[in-house]
Amino acid sequence: MSSIFRIKKNDNFVVMDKAFLNNPKLSWKAKGILAFMLSKPDDWTFYIDELIKHSTDGERSFRAGFKELTDNGYVKRKPIRKGQRIERWETIVYENPELCSFVHVQNEQVQNEDVQSVHVQNEALLINNNTKNDSTNNNNTKNEDIYTLYELWNSKVIIKHRKLTDVMKRNTNARLNEYSFEELRKAIDNYKNILDSNNHYWTHKWTFDAFMKPSNVTRFLDEADPFNNYKKNNQTNGQAAFVPMDARYDPTVDRF
Repeated sequence: MSSIFRIKKNDNFVVMDKAFLNNPKLSWKAKGILAFMLSKPDDWTFYIDELIKHSTDGERSFRAGFKELTDNGYVKRKPIRKGQRIERWETIVYENPELCSFVHVQNEQVQNEDVQSVHVQNEALLINNNTKNDSTNNNNTKNEDIYTLYELWNSKVIIKHRKLTDVMKRNTNARLNEYSFEELRKAIDNYKNILDSNNHYWTHKWTFDAFMKPSNVTRFLDEADPFNNYKKNNQTNGQAAFVPMDARYDPTVDRF
């Protein structure tokens, strides 16, 4: 005989769209993160590091769940501009990703014999426009992400560049096809912190385009555990970490 579960509630409750709870594409971890964020007031400002503190899950586990929400449209990033410059990014959380892209179409009165043809034409137009807009929006978002990562890199003053080159764009674009913006942002932070740390032996300074090569950026993703890997007490025979020749800085390629 199956067990029976009964639910008892008190007055400390929150109202939210429960559609995401029935979404089979989301793990229970992702559903829990979304439920926690939706339980907060509309004007609540949250930070990733702060969210992680509210559960026994580690940072890697949390980021995996958060990435599910991003990939499925529940979390989206919006640039806040000051003139032509991106001043900061704002993260928006949606109860239902379908509602954020809902297009209202006003009903119009038409003669009965024209209903079918009008419906088909309008539907095709909406589909084409939506497809075009989605593609344009995705390209714009990726371009903004590339520029924001470039600006973040320059702010770290590792090797500062005068301009964003085509090579930098290509390498960063390729990494954004593999990892989220947040993962790459954190990788840059990790790299800078390890470079500045007296407790870690990594000292090689890459250019931005070299850092964004797949064999290099992966070293400093959270999932690679760089703070543990490059601790001085983990160093082998007192030698610095091996750096591939093609990843080293070449002044003839990148002058600044």
